[in-house]
Amino acid sequence: MAEEKKPPSTSGSNSNIKTTEYLLFLLAGLVLIGAIITALLNLVGGLGFGSLSEIWDSMTSYFFRHIWPTWKFVAAIISALAFVGIIYNEWQLRAINIEEKKIYDPSIPNQVADENPASEPKNEKWKNIIKYANSNNLSDWQSAIIEADIMLEKLLRTKGYVGDSLGDMLKSAKKNDFVTLDEAWEAHKVRNAIVHSGGDFKLTERETKRTIALFEKVFKELKML
Repeated sequence: MAEEKKPPSTSGSNSNIKTTEYLLFLLAGLVLIGAIITALLNLVGGLGFGSLSEIWDSMTSYFFRHIWPTWKFVAAIISALAFVGIIYNEWQLRAINIEEKKIYDPSIPNQVADENPASEPKNEKWKNIIKYANSNNLSDWQSAIIEADIMLEKLLRTKGYVGDSLGDMLKSAKKNDFVTLDEAWEAHKVRNAIVHSGGDFKLTERETKRTIALFEKVFKELKML
């Protein structure tokens, strides 16, 4: 049985980027703290206990001569890496949004191709399914998916598949029989959730259209549409 497709996950890449940022800031902080401690030790050892103004002048002088150039260099590296990370994240998010749109918001045609309905009753059936899918009524959404599932079961029987149910026929099918086998399984799972959930399955308009689009891909490959 094919597994249900899931949207691509961004948790791994985001986690790696955040870890890199934490390490860079930690490194920069350690460099700064180490430089400050070194400066303080040098001041205490070399200057003794002078006046507060002398100590302050010595500290600021040491900071701008020894610490500030290093800190600017580290800050420049962190800024460059952060800029690269932003670009990389934007690129990844754009790719993920495209993939999610393909999965969760496929386009559903408002009507089938202009053919003679009298000579093609199967297309007339599909037109009714599309009408139900484009409805605003939950019961119509359920009917669209159930009717499309029945339509697929009859189609597979005419092609010689055997079994007590559509699920049995899909189990006997192989990937080289038709490449949209995974899509057929996924759409059939939604039908089963509707029929066997006892009303607990929360069907949405988006899920309805996504499922009908899966059925459509199968029907087009099998030359029914």
